[in-house]
Amino acid sequence: MRKRNMRFSKLFVITLGLLLALTLDQCTAQEFRCSSPSSCRALVGYITVNNTNLGAIQSLFNVTSFQSLLGANDLPLSTPRNSTIAARQLIRVPINCVCYNGTGTSSGGPTYTIQPGDGLYHIAAEVFSQLVLFPQIAAANNISNPDLIVVGDTLQIPLPCSCDDVDGQKVVHYAHVVEPNSTLPEIAQEFGTDEATLARINGITAQNQLKAEQPIDVPLKACNSSVRSDSLDFPLLAANGTYVFTANGCVRCTCEAANNWTLHCEPSQNRPSRWERCPSMQCEGSQGLSLGNVTTSGCSRTTCSYAGFNNSIIFTTLVQDSSCTTSTPSNDASRINLKWDIVIISVLLCLHLVMLETI
Repeated sequence: MRKRNMRFSKLFVITLGLLLALTLDQCTAQEFRCSSPSSCRALVGYITVNNTNLGAIQSLFNVTSFQSLLGANDLPLSTPRNSTIAARQLIRVPINCVCYNGTGTSSGGPTYTIQPGDGLYHIAAEVFSQLVLFPQIAAANNISNPDLIVVGDTLQIPLPCSCDDVDGQKVVHYAHVVEPNSTLPEIAQEFGTDEATLARINGITAQNQLKAEQPIDVPLKACNSSVRSDSLDFPLLAANGTYVFTANGCVRCTCEAANNWTLHCEPSQNRPSRWERCPSMQCEGSQGLSLGNVTTSGCSRTTCSYAGFNNSIIFTTLVQDSSCTTSTPSNDASRINLKWDIVIISVLLCLHLVMLETI
């Protein structure tokens, strides 16, 4: 009997230790650093728990525009809201981000209405797929006892984000939930960044500090644009393989690495959200060139590019670059040149020896 009690005591201590370790992990999540004074667009990677559809994901995250959800995932605009998304699929969700006290958090949503049987851990880990931890939800809603929540109450869900530049460059910050057994080098390679950058912006000094099933801040390279600093949408940021709508929905801008990491914008053909109709998008001094149009003359290429908007005007600007590429000699050409160099040197050497003999 005494041995049985001792075994039970040991098992209890081990179990308690595991629970404490899990609880500590859930209470010590790395917050996303954010010192920028402005707000920005960011992305979070939501992994679906069950079979669902795009409309349900839009509602869960309070995404105002369905088209922005499509753009974040590079889906055709014809994609319907009821498109089925299987369980364990990744959907990138656009959010508005603000910085407060050195930490970035989602602004204007999402909110969640407590359902019967809900607990904060369930809401954090299962409903929002570990993008946020339950102590963070409790803190954001001034809940002193996480076990005492009321059905029907509305919770603010503080999703992690950032607006900071990285190494002096504008980026799109992406909240990526770390998969079990992942490493920093693997994550860096997947998202086109480097291990040192990931470690620095997340405050990670050792591999064991990378916590599985918790979000990590991944900076995605953004396309360059001509948007003015006084524009209402500055800085307009889009990551590779995404598109965004701006200027009250009148303009669609696409980021593709294949386009030299340059944001390509064109009229969206959408009905504007705050204007009766979309303003003119013609470039001045271009003889009729409109937004997104390109003209070439020899090696010179001129593009009518998007430069921002204000309350009544869409700004455009003419951007010139070269469409010609300088070709480099092929390996065969290099070998031929090298052979001729050797021949010429040999001839000159022989002539030099002949001259020495005749002296």
